[in-house]
Amino acid sequence: MAIRAGILGLVSALGLPGTAMAQASPPPQILDCTEFSKKTDEAALVKRFGRENVVTAKLDGAEGETVPGTVVYPKDPSRRLEVTWWDTARRRGLSGITLRGRSEWTVRTPGQARDTVGLRTGLAELEEANEKPFRISGFGWDYGGYATSWKGGRLDHMAGGCSLSIRFDPDAKAPEKALAKVTGDREFGSSEPALRAVKPVPSSITVGWPE
Repeated sequence: MAIRAGILGLVSALGLPGTAMAQASPPPQILDCTEFSKKTDEAALVKRFGRENVVTAKLDGAEGETVPGTVVYPKDPSRRLEVTWWDTARRRGLSGITLRGRSEWTVRTPGQARDTVGLRTGLAELEEANEKPFRISGFGWDYGGYATSWKGGRLDHMAGGCSLSIRFDPDAKAPEKALAKVTGDREFGSSEPALRAVKPVPSSITVGWPE
């Protein structure tokens, strides 16, 4: 018994897989528009995710403003969702759900070539999901880095009546000379060499519903 206790103690100390001590990793979180709708309210989020995991909060809005909203998993950056409402006072009438930061959620897409996209998805993979190139606004201004048009591709036809909005940031190590070529109030094709040179990745992904 003493030997077995010592082995189990060593397993625990080293963080190795054991018996009851082993903790299974949570399954990947996939955000599927068909599981939400404009009728979704904060009470529905509480029912799904638990009261302790749903809080009212101020969220970042356009041009440095903040908007009233709801955060799911506020204490877990890997599972965090930011939710906005058309009716902010009653927190109902779902407007959008946003992934940003360290969120590991991915979004279900309608394409056959690639069924989810997330914050680590590159331009080539997004073209694969869209099944064609798309357009992105230049960086360095208030509305810079957004996918401005999916050009009628798969990502223009999300299930569940939602729309997909993605904002990109260039790689932090992108050379200034390369970045200057894709900066400003103009648009670029996702396959253009100048855009690919700065290796953009999503900084936020939002699925939204019209009012």
